[in-house]
Amino acid sequence: MAIYSNDVSDKVLRVLQSANRLDYNKLTAARAAGTGASADVLERMLRSGDVDEELVHTVLSRAYALRRCTLEAKEIDVRALPLIPLQFIDEHHAIPFGVDQRFLKVGIVDPTTATLASQLKSVSNFNIEFQLITLSNFESLRGHERVKAVLDSAQKRQKQQTRASAKSRRSRFALDDDELVPEFCDHILHSALETGTSDIHIEPFRDIARVRFRIDGRLIVREEYSDYLLKHYLGVVTRLKIMADCDISEKRLPQDGGIAIPWDGEDVDFRFNVLPGKNGERIVMRILKGDPSLSLDRIGLSQVNYDNIVEAISAPQGMVLVTGPTGSGKTTTLYGCLQHINDPQLNIMTAEDPVEYYLEGVGQTQANEKIGLTFNSILRAFLRQDPEVILVGEIRDQETVEIAVKAALTGHLLLSTLHTNDAIATITRLMNMGVPPFMIAAATSLIVAQRLGRPNCKGCLADDPQSTPESLMRIGFSEEEAQTVIPKIGVGCNDCGGSGYKGRRGVYEVLKITPNLEEAILREALAPDMLAAAKMDGFETMQEIARGFVRDGIFSVAEYTRILVL
Repeated sequence: MAIYSNDVSDKVLRVLQSANRLDYNKLTAARAAGTGASADVLERMLRSGDVDEELVHTVLSRAYALRRCTLEAKEIDVRALPLIPLQFIDEHHAIPFGVDQRFLKVGIVDPTTATLASQLKSVSNFNIEFQLITLSNFESLRGHERVKAVLDSAQKRQKQQTRASAKSRRSRFALDDDELVPEFCDHILHSALETGTSDIHIEPFRDIARVRFRIDGRLIVREEYSDYLLKHYLGVVTRLKIMADCDISEKRLPQDGGIAIPWDGEDVDFRFNVLPGKNGERIVMRILKGDPSLSLDRIGLSQVNYDNIVEAISAPQGMVLVTGPTGSGKTTTLYGCLQHINDPQLNIMTAEDPVEYYLEGVGQTQANEKIGLTFNSILRAFLRQDPEVILVGEIRDQETVEIAVKAALTGHLLLSTLHTNDAIATITRLMNMGVPPFMIAAATSLIVAQRLGRPNCKGCLADDPQSTPESLMRIGFSEEEAQTVIPKIGVGCNDCGGSGYKGRRGVYEVLKITPNLEEAILREALAPDMLAAAKMDGFETMQEIARGFVRDGIFSVAEYTRILVL
């Protein structure tokens, strides 16, 4: 990790240049030798002696109003050293050196580390007082035998406590007690709700069994359940099948069911699926908790995109499509649209597989292909039910798309989803499914393409040491932008469980069918030409929007690449 952030380094280099305390030739050589980033340049010049370290120390002290000091190993209070994790000390070049009543004194090299005071306070339970030290002073202290011994001992003790804590959690359920199976199952469900889990995975292997929670899009193994689960796996599966109203004697075929439990004043539904496998039946439960984010104005749309969607769903007819991969939040967007327009004066009907959320005042129908209740048959029946608004869970085949387009052309507002990579590709997909261009242009009002990404945790935000101008240019930044953008990354803290990410953030591109785009569709233009036509009317792609998130420190470069580099 860089010693100084790019912001700090820029400031130091500018001050030294204006004071004529920087050799231009040496500065040029330092830029040519590395990445060219200010942080890299300043560190190179410090280590080579081309910049006076004490001068940098003085500049930073004045610029950031921090008291500067020089510490000796014998002055360090050994009680202070274990109060901050060793990983933080090494990553941020920060060393605790004194305890004064309710204050912990910490020497830092980079003054922007002071922004992490709340994180250190939560870890140490002390108010934090920062003082500025030099890089050489930090490295001298960190390598001193006395300091090193205390830090190594503290780290060893912390690992032992972590293992003991995990062992204590695992021993909560006595391995030989069959009567605890119902309590064990309830504990898993309640723990999932407490931690903001979206999916629960319960799975057997040859020698182990495990429970995994999907939190903020990431699967996390809950090791405290593993021992008891392995010993009582059949009992746990049977108990959950009973709760989900499934056939406990059927172990050869997949089954679907549902579990409902009261939680925080409301009923929470778990969509249940059990699948036979080589080592036993595997269970996945999707938590369908009522969520205020179903409100359209709370899913993260820009004002322009929000206004465009509201205009489209407030129209008496037309087709609004939401597209993206599985798990990108399409259902949330569609339900947000329904919530926005839900009114007793409108007959709103939905065909879903499965029905994930209950909406008061909306006629919801569950598709069931086993008995012939397909999206096609439901849609045909809907047209005889006098609806104003129809939602189809997914357009999967040519017959469904034909009925949907005709409904949108005959006075109905139709909402649905498709699996395509972006909004423009949706138009191409409709053409490939046999819909004539003139019908696409006439029926379609709006297309939303989206992804769900993991924002950086605000509690441990820092400059991303792995990102370079070259890596920024690879994801679409111009050469000029790549020199000025300072990507951020979460380094991990208690608040985010060490992952560096917290929550989910939607990235939406909203394609309005404007006259320019309609003309391109009618002449069956290629995708790049349709994109150019859309951009004439202000259309922004997901990539452009997400690069803004990288610029603002909301997304890391790695997260941008994960969700948007195809």
